[in-house]
Amino acid sequence: MPASTFRFIPAAERELDEAAHWYEERHEGLGLEFLTVVREKVFALMGAPGRWRLVNGTRRALLEGFPYAVVYREVSDDDIEIVAVANLRRRPKYWANR
Repeated sequence: MPASTFRFIPAAERELDEAAHWYEERHEGLGLEFLTVVREKVFALMGAPGRWRLVNGTRRALLEGFPYAVVYREVSDDDIEIVAVANLRRRPKYWANR
């Protein structure tokens, strides 16, 4: 069943902003490209929230072209909560206590 709403917890929103800013500083337009890829992934997981593997109550959807994943949990049948925009080159599961 598709989800109709989503929300980023504050820590995930900060990660998203920081990553987009970092990419934009490296190359003009790359930050916007990163945000676009994240947005597309969020819409994909809203369409089929159960598609990605469930591990300890969260699911992880990898981003194409960037070493990041959108980590989320299904709060209800029609609502998902994004708990991390996880840099896969950082300490594994650093976001697990969120």
